[in-house]
Amino acid sequence: MVFQSYALYPQMSVEKNLSFGLRVAGMPKDEIQRRVARAGEILQIEPLLQRKPANLSGGQRQRVAIGRALVRDVDVFLFDEPLSNLDAKLRSDLRVEIKRLHQRLKNTMIYVTHDQIEALTLADRIAIMRSGEIQQLADPHTIYNKPVNLYVAGFIGSPSMNFINGTLNGGDQPFFVAEDGTRVSMGTYDFAAAPQGTTKTVLGVRPEHIVLGDVAATMPFSTEVEIEIVEPMGSDTLAWARIAGQPVTFRADSDVQLHVGEKLLVGFDPARGSIFDTQSTNRL
Repeated sequence: MVFQSYALYPQMSVEKNLSFGLRVAGMPKDEIQRRVARAGEILQIEPLLQRKPANLSGGQRQRVAIGRALVRDVDVFLFDEPLSNLDAKLRSDLRVEIKRLHQRLKNTMIYVTHDQIEALTLADRIAIMRSGEIQQLADPHTIYNKPVNLYVAGFIGSPSMNFINGTLNGGDQPFFVAEDGTRVSMGTYDFAAAPQGTTKTVLGVRPEHIVLGDVAATMPFSTEVEIEIVEPMGSDTLAWARIAGQPVTFRADSDVQLHVGEKLLVGFDPARGSIFDTQSTNRL
């Protein structure tokens, strides 16, 4: 098991920390040396084996903590938020290292995290939990594109999914009507079951699925908005506006110059959105 805190013995060298559990178990010395050398090679900490934890960086200490689990040669690794104490750059670097480790070892790894980026980038399957109950268990693509309920939809994604309150009208040509009367055809949406009657719902659209300008004009739904806030992010730009009288966020390419007060056409395809029953909060 790899803990959130490094839990290293400060008086021992890296080599002694790695081998401590094996020595206590009475493993032969040559086997201990073989396992420590293998862990050092995999985690690229061979030059650090004679140092003590006080002389290591945060990322190096966490690699040693991972190595201490690695030398035990187990079938299942348990990671309890191992990167939460690190700065952003180290978290990013160690995510890659853990991914490589998993690809190399092929062992089962159960990884606990509150960081959705870690979950999406590391996992083959994600279990999203709330109050001790699993809300959805699926691969990252399904979790992101077809969240099972409002909680999952709002939890995954940065910025989070936009939500528009309204009513779904079923039938052969279902459509969504926002609280201000804005109508969105749902003909392209993949419903779990054919909608019937009228249901209070929430329409969810991710910021990256809202397009601008000429492309917006080709979408099943488009409308003119006025930009309220612009936030340059380097690789792209986030902008805030209102659709159907409700606040939404959308992404634009960094080359697109957006200005507060500017009016432009935005649009989206409901097929890439999600619609949830207001009462049950489940995806329809």
